[in-house]
Amino acid sequence: MRGIPVGNKISKLPIMQGQMALRVALDPLSGAVAAAGGVGLMTGTGLISRTSGSDELVQRIGEARHLAAGGILGLGVMYAVDQFDAILNVAIEERVDLVVIGAGFAREPFNRLAAAGIPGFAIISSERLASIVSRVPTIAGVVVESGQAGGHLGPADVNISIWDLFPPVLRTLREGGFEGPVIAAGGIRYGWEIRRLMEMGAAGVQIGTLFAMTTESSAPDTMKEAWLRARGTKVVHVSPVGMPGRVVEMQDLDSLPRLAAPEQGCIDCLKRCAHRGDPTQKHCIHLSLRNAALGRIKFGPEGEVQEGLVFSGSRVGEINDIVPAKTRIDTLMREFWEGYPE
Repeated sequence: MRGIPVGNKISKLPIMQGQMALRVALDPLSGAVAAAGGVGLMTGTGLISRTSGSDELVQRIGEARHLAAGGILGLGVMYAVDQFDAILNVAIEERVDLVVIGAGFAREPFNRLAAAGIPGFAIISSERLASIVSRVPTIAGVVVESGQAGGHLGPADVNISIWDLFPPVLRTLREGGFEGPVIAAGGIRYGWEIRRLMEMGAAGVQIGTLFAMTTESSAPDTMKEAWLRARGTKVVHVSPVGMPGRVVEMQDLDSLPRLAAPEQGCIDCLKRCAHRGDPTQKHCIHLSLRNAALGRIKFGPEGEVQEGLVFSGSRVGEINDIVPAKTRIDTLMREFWEGYPE
């Protein structure tokens, strides 16, 4: 077993922690995963403000680096957010070990990262994007994300598993000449699944929900309670970014917050937003996720999640505890070596 190649470094373990935005994957979680031998990813989304600029993002990168104790630490960036360029600038200035870009695709950011000597990884979910990525020499690695992942989903089939998506996307990448590491993501729960995916050609896996449900996760107690209560997920099509999203099954969509008008608080968080164009049609994605991240969600009489959006991977119903990130990793690696249970 070898770890994930990141530029001239290789992680001790084949595990990358998912880049869960809006104050879930911050310095405590990403630093803990990196220190334990995985690749820690801190989110950059929502950490640059109009008042304090990039101060918080820079400070948190420093804290994460301290906690990582020499482990591999990267930054996750959503291409769809308006602050994308500013976040990317900080990543380059602070010399993070890698940058993982999702929620959209363009070649130029990877060219900038390569020129700065920082590996850039692209998150993709289709053979079409795989054929494009394989022709961009500045992309250092690829994360293949299935429809079983939490949050906004890229595959045309929103329920496609990593077992069905990974082989054709990997084949397309290799046939196109891409030689970098390819990471499998979305719906991965057990260590023996990591082993099986590596036997299929993956350099490692990216895991989100398992790490969101840890003591180091910055998700508030109410969000962790929502995950613990969840027995399944559903895919909804109400996001103003124009992409479907996977949320906990008991998500109450009618209670998601809206802005009465853009001038009443819109911060232009997205490059393109259907809610900004017509506030009566969609909820405000920033308020919906921020309410959840700040612990403002409520539970209705039937246990439904209200007033905030709780994204979740499809396997959340199989997770019934909140434990340290190191414990999660130790369990995954024990399962990795023990193999599939009889």
